[in-house]
Amino acid sequence: MFEIVTSKDFYAMLVEDFDDFVAEPHSGRRALHCAITAYHLHEWVWAEWLSRDKAARDAMGIAGRDKKYFLQWIEKYCVWFRLVQELANGSKHLGRNIGFDTLKVSGFGEGPFGIGPFGQGYLLLDLGEDALEHRWQPAAHILEVVVRFWRDFFLKYIPSDDLPTSRHHID
Repeated sequence: MFEIVTSKDFYAMLVEDFDDFVAEPHSGRRALHCAITAYHLHEWVWAEWLSRDKAARDAMGIAGRDKKYFLQWIEKYCVWFRLVQELANGSKHLGRNIGFDTLKVSGFGEGPFGIGPFGQGYLLLDLGEDALEHRWQPAAHILEVVVRFWRDFFLKYIPSDDLPTSRHHID
């Protein structure tokens, strides 16, 4: 599609989406673009090579040739991937019940953490009382974990000298 033809190209788009979101952590549009890209990257990786590379799947410990096993593998190694999947699918299906609430914190006294850095608002996921100490999760934290997962995935399984890097990742 246009100049995005490989999973690495799609990963580069994810890095740009993440950097755009970090610059505007109060933007639902930027957050959803990042979540949608982060979720759908697994389909690009699967279609481009992993579905046909049994040796790679075996080395990774992926149980079968169906894409669902790759998703299970991702969820095992990226604890917040399921939330990103719910955000991506929830946006596609007109905000269907995704199992948690989403909030935009834009002023003092809102949300559990108050206003965000530099007086900016931010986006928050409320995972519910059953999540205990993990109940309140800033969307930026969730998205960063998933973007870092994909970065590490590409470094390990699809190494490249010119892998795009986020302006917001120090390591």
